[in-house]
Amino acid sequence: MHDTVEKNVSNDQSFPVAAAAVMSALTSTLELVFKSCDSIDGMRPIDISRGLGVDMKLAWKASHLANAAQPFDAVRHLPGVAGMRILLDAATHHDCDVRLVNRAMEAYKAVQTFISRKCGSRRAFESMVAGIEGARDQRLEHEHRRLLFDGASSVWGLRAETLYRLDVLFPSSIDGLLDCVTLRTMGGLRRLRGGVPLVFLRPRIIDDRGVEVRTVVDEPLVEGVGAGELPIMRELCRGEVPDFPRRKVGDSWIFEAETQEVADEAPFTVSTGEVLRAVQPTTVAENSHGIFQLMRLRIPAEVAVFDVLLHQDLLEQGVEPDTFVCSDLHGSGQGVNDIRRVQLPIPTRCNRMPGEAVPKVQGLGSMDGHVSRALETAGSDLSCFQRFRIELDFPPISSTMVFECQQPPG
Repeated sequence: MHDTVEKNVSNDQSFPVAAAAVMSALTSTLELVFKSCDSIDGMRPIDISRGLGVDMKLAWKASHLANAAQPFDAVRHLPGVAGMRILLDAATHHDCDVRLVNRAMEAYKAVQTFISRKCGSRRAFESMVAGIEGARDQRLEHEHRRLLFDGASSVWGLRAETLYRLDVLFPSSIDGLLDCVTLRTMGGLRRLRGGVPLVFLRPRIIDDRGVEVRTVVDEPLVEGVGAGELPIMRELCRGEVPDFPRRKVGDSWIFEAETQEVADEAPFTVSTGEVLRAVQPTTVAENSHGIFQLMRLRIPAEVAVFDVLLHQDLLEQGVEPDTFVCSDLHGSGQGVNDIRRVQLPIPTRCNRMPGEAVPKVQGLGSMDGHVSRALETAGSDLSCFQRFRIELDFPPISSTMVFECQQPPG
């Protein structure tokens, strides 16, 4: 048995403890390897790819491993034996600390030995780790989030039945770039007392550096929306929707409903829709190494649903997205380099949508109107898209629901 296995795993350890030990040793050591290498400027896949001269697929796996917040967060990104040798040989060639490189290889061998002896195969290891995650008392965690929802609703004086977002990404008319149709809905929304501020969050385009991209052109999906107005889609709204005038806060503009003296008499639903042109490159570029769609959660809600439709021309065959929830408690999840480090241990439900329709959404019903308007703008039918739905009951605030997907190399 490898020394690393003997050091981190004892015979009387349970499978979850032993598996976590070998994975933690690998992820932490790999992080140290990359940080010791002067040719690597950061921990993004593109930084590792350029710094070590390895391809983006291998760099994507390495980045996820080195940035894992918890031992099992990146199990499915484990490279094969040949891939790990290529990665660590490149690290040695680029003057990374040889002692750390050797430790990383020993840690990797320890993981492989553990898989061979305890699981039999890599696929079995992934299934068994998934079983560990599923064995947690999710009923208790669900109850804690429900209590958090009740408490936050009381404290902030605001609650929603459903937070819904639909993002449709497709190639732009500008060669090499992609556009995004985004529809955002706060369903069953209600202010529970007077004087409660209500802000409708606007789309923000942020690159890998965490810098906001202000060159993106946004166009409302409905006619008659004036400059500086919130692009509300009235046909998708319900109840008495307040006005959301624009006002400036610092260097930014926000859309905030006028405060009122009493609570809303009844819940209402407000939806917006717009297309964001030339959002990012369709392939890996300097400050854009993947598709990252972030749904910010700032209002206590019973459920958050995030539908992402990716045009098939934007995906390589066999690529599967990652989805998770990250903390925004200290504003630490602002850049894509940071979000994996503040990942919360909250399982999301992410499924490919079956058939030729988008399923109904709790509290909102049919999504046909939303999807039809988005596809009309995209100029494609539903069969051209890979369709994903992420759901989370009682999402904690402040947090962000993350959808990330590897892009083809440039």
